Amino acid sequence: MHLTRIGARVRYSRMNLRKFTPQKIIKEKVNNSAIKKVVPVTMLVAESVTPLSGHAQSLMKLESEISNFSRFELPKFAGVPIKIEEKAYPYPLSKLSLDPKNKFNKNSKFLRSEYPGTAEELDYFIEKLIPKKNGTKKYNPFYKKGQAFIDAGKKYQVNPTFLVAIAMQESGIGTSSAALKKNNIGGIMTKGGHKKFENVEACIDNMAEIINKRINEHLTTVEAIGHSGKYCAKSAGNQWVKNVMFYVNKM
Repeated sequence: MHLTRIGARVRYSRMNLRKFTPQKIIKEKVNNSAIKKVVPVTMLVAESVTPLSGHAQSLMKLESEISNFSRFELPKFAGVPIKIEEKAYPYPLSKLSLDPKNKFNKNSKFLRSEYPGTAEELDYFIEKLIPKKNGTKKYNPFYKKGQAFIDAGKKYQVNPTFLVAIAMQESGIGTSSAALKKNNIGGIMTKGGHKKFENVEACIDNMAEIINKRINEHLTTVEAIGHSGKYCAKSAGNQWVKNVMFYVNKM
């Protein structure tokens, strides 16, 4: 066969085979008749042309791949739902979202910032902090209250994780008598002692209202509030600030 015609056939066959590479073929729509037309040309060129054997070998490899669509699998694209481990928090959370989001210090001005996570994520961090009783955490007044903290935070423009941290400190992570008997997780006092609330949500709302007032008084950091004597005793300020910041950065 004339070399010019052979070269033309090589180019023609390569152009046609390029259309039928596995990356571009949807299995259900493959036209078998088109493959039958292209493959014989490939075989003829491979047998006839010695100087172009490298190209011919690659074409023959493609031919074998094309003729074996039963074993061809489409690639798995990004966007497939992440598999959650059995012990991980249920959907919509994934392992990628379970690292604490806060990295603040006692002088950080984050008290007006919004929480970047969801109520489900906040619940996850809260549940990691509260203790079990008789094998469960459902007894604890913090249990599944993430949405209540977020709602109160939005209402009064207070970072909800700061509210959680104060409540953790004031209630002994939900184990104090005031928390369990009076729904008072915020350590809120009246002249007669700890204030009694109808439910935990009411206490969270009251806490947010108080913190909003303190921020409006230019107490804009945990350090400032802790040493002001307007939420805890001044003598307990250092330890209060330290403990609150510990809880903040666990969320």
